[in-house]
Amino acid sequence: MWLLVNTYFVVSEPGPWLTGIALPLTQGAVLHGQGVVDISLYLTDGSDRLDWYSSASLLLLAGLLVLFVLFVRRLGPAATVLPWCAFYLATRSQDGYYLLMTPLWLAAAVTAPATAFAGAWQPRVRLLSGPRRRPARIVLAALLLLPALSGAAVAATGTPPLHMRVVAARHPTAATVSRLTLQVTNTDDTALAPHFTLTMGQGMDPYWRIVRGPRSLPAHATARYELRPPSGRFTVPRPGARIRLRAFTASPQTLSSTDVQQAVRRTG
Repeated sequence: MWLLVNTYFVVSEPGPWLTGIALPLTQGAVLHGQGVVDISLYLTDGSDRLDWYSSASLLLLAGLLVLFVLFVRRLGPAATVLPWCAFYLATRSQDGYYLLMTPLWLAAAVTAPATAFAGAWQPRVRLLSGPRRRPARIVLAALLLLPALSGAAVAATGTPPLHMRVVAARHPTAATVSRLTLQVTNTDDTALAPHFTLTMGQGMDPYWRIVRGPRSLPAHATARYELRPPSGRFTVPRPGARIRLRAFTASPQTLSSTDVQQAVRRTG
């Protein structure tokens, strides 16, 4: 069925087709989902190396593919599950892909038992079939997965390139904000074009409109930005709720975050 649907596009426009199906792993989309990206989203203040999540995802996919070919008799029943594992490292992590692939997994579990792969062809590698094949297989699996884990570590340990501080907030009422004025410093070596939003808890909210401020902030420069909420007013949550100011950039892909719950509340 997959081949039937895609054959026309593969033949007529192979380049756009390949680019399109790879988008979940390569697009510079806003971080979202449940996976390793949550380290940068919720456990740290961001990273200037988010592109490494996509690289790590592709490396994991390649490593799992090699393992599948080498050990198809053992991994055959997991053929429909292994590709999904790569999304744990992608910037758009597994989230909705889990639901999309569940019917396929159920179908595979019913129609492709382990016995169906018992006689499947797989490469005959002397080192992997000798008397010390067990430790050799473990070492090989670790070596194939290590590049992906290293890429994810590089992404997760990056530092936020933008230092942000709220210097003023306009309050039409005690519980709403209609403008935010920020002082933003770009500590990176390249110019960045930030997009700002406020978030509470999980998930992402629409970007705030930049009323004043440069579209692109030069390297090691400081500028003021005036922001307006997408709906005109932002309702301040109850005391104790965590409010995060986030700034995304697409090229290079970065995230900078800081807590602003005290700064956006009306005092006095």
